[in-house]
Amino acid sequence: MADRLLAAGSFVLGVVVATTLETIDFDGERSVDGWAVALLGAVSVPLLARRRWPIAVVLVVLVVSTPYHLLDYPHEATLPASLVGAFAAARYSAPPRRAAAALLAMATVTVPVLADETSGAPTDALLGVGWLFMAFFAGLAVRFHDSWRSAVAARLEQERADEVERRVAEERVLIAAELHDVLAHGLAVANVQASVAAHLIDQLPGQGDTPLQELSTTLHDLSDTSRATLQELRAVLDVLHGGEAGSTDPAPHLGELQRLVDVAEAAGVRVDVEADGLDDELPSTVSVVAYRIIQESLTNVVRHSTAEHATVRLEQDGHRLRITVVDHGPPRPGSTATPAGFGIAGMAGRAQALGGELSAGPVDSGGFEVSACLPLPETWRVPS
Repeated sequence: MADRLLAAGSFVLGVVVATTLETIDFDGERSVDGWAVALLGAVSVPLLARRRWPIAVVLVVLVVSTPYHLLDYPHEATLPASLVGAFAAARYSAPPRRAAAALLAMATVTVPVLADETSGAPTDALLGVGWLFMAFFAGLAVRFHDSWRSAVAARLEQERADEVERRVAEERVLIAAELHDVLAHGLAVANVQASVAAHLIDQLPGQGDTPLQELSTTLHDLSDTSRATLQELRAVLDVLHGGEAGSTDPAPHLGELQRLVDVAEAAGVRVDVEADGLDDELPSTVSVVAYRIIQESLTNVVRHSTAEHATVRLEQDGHRLRITVVDHGPPRPGSTATPAGFGIAGMAGRAQALGGELSAGPVDSGGFEVSACLPLPETWRVPS
């Protein structure tokens, strides 16, 4: 549509210029007739393809305007189409062709005008070349500006992608640390129980009994294996932390959910927790991930929402735990909380690490909802 309007405008402006010059009898040029109007139309039609074939457009404008000038119609009437062609050649042509585009743009006016035999032709030619150079460099300026904006946008997008990747990597390290805590607790309990059981068996009478010896050996092996596995877990965690030992504090879990509620309410957000029908003992890893998802969600409510009320729902559906955190207020002005945010990316990474899924986004009421679904493997129980 823009190209059609531009071509039509160039044609109308050319006709207006031609009839105006004819009225004032400028340089005694030939009167404007149907052929002049047709040629001016033919000069403007190629502008429809100025984006796709900018060099070809300049050539066609040159070819079509040549008979117009040779017939001695008002020469300046072709200047609007020529200026548009020169601008398009600089704006849309490939970089190696820009010099050729400039020469062609110059020839569009200089060659036909110099073919005229009037005494003022050289002056008209220089004036036309000046206008064409202005249009050409204006096209170059627009092209460079667009290229600069595209480069800046691409750089910002890459920086954001790198930041998201870095945040996700950090979140994975934290998940590994918490998984270490859960596994370390279980292995430590198994190690202690195996050691105690082996010691008790060793104290029983009848040590020559083969079954008792085999059971004692198995328990000692179990104790040694669990101890070695704990050491390997710590070594792997040190590598993930870049050689630095992580925190030795136990990983938080849903049993400490009230602490999150207290923190949110201290910040002015009332939190209702709905957890009917939930097992008293959930898989350790699921409990940790669920706690972290609720923690990040409530943090986002405090930071990015004007809501004074939020709801946390925990539902156990067969072997899946469903978590929903909803705030009931519009976002704060200028808030940057989006489904593609760093915190949400970290929560999604935690859920996916367990084979679950997470979604986040605005709701019809004007608030924001985070919904997660985590599997509940029967074998991942907190050792007692």
